Amino acid sequence: MAQTRQQKELLVLVALVLIAVVTWFYFGREIKPGSGLTATGQYTPINAQDYVVILNGLEKAQKTEYKSTGRNIFVIGPMPVEQAKVAPVAPPFRNLGPQPPPPPPPATLPMSFFGYGMLPANGPRQAFLKDEGGDDVHIVSEGDLILNHIRILHIGNERLDFEDINTGQKGSKNLELPSTPTPAS
Repeated sequence: MAQTRQQKELLVLVALVLIAVVTWFYFGREIKPGSGLTATGQYTPINAQDYVVILNGLEKAQKTEYKSTGRNIFVIGPMPVEQAKVAPVAPPFRNLGPQPPPPPPPATLPMSFFGYGMLPANGPRQAFLKDEGGDDVHIVSEGDLILNHIRILHIGNERLDFEDINTGQKGSKNLELPSTPTPAS
């Protein structure tokens, strides 16, 4: 037998109604006192905080205004200390006793350093010095004495270091490049 579409829908509807009635009958009954869930003892409210204090503090925090103290809040570390500007104070009295002698002038070399080289291969480095007033060329090594009081300490690529043995002061002379003659026009 072939059932029509209406008959199939009617059978499904009857089955759903039957399931609904059984479910209501089984689960829809009233719960009788004494069976299932019961409350024992007296009712005790939960321990809740009083949020009025918190809300008042929040309102007070929202109304505050930021006032800078000069410190950058984005930089970690202590705030830099400003140095107080102190005016120089004149001494109340002048020392009339003997004054210490002035410091000696810095060591000078009255020659120009115009080159360096090594005569034997891997030998000691030697510097070429020229008198400022004349055309005399002196070839010196590290440790040599010039003018009886200037000792050559180090000969570098661009600088010559020396010491005046009379005063103990040290000085240096830079390598001087020779002046190129300008072409005549």
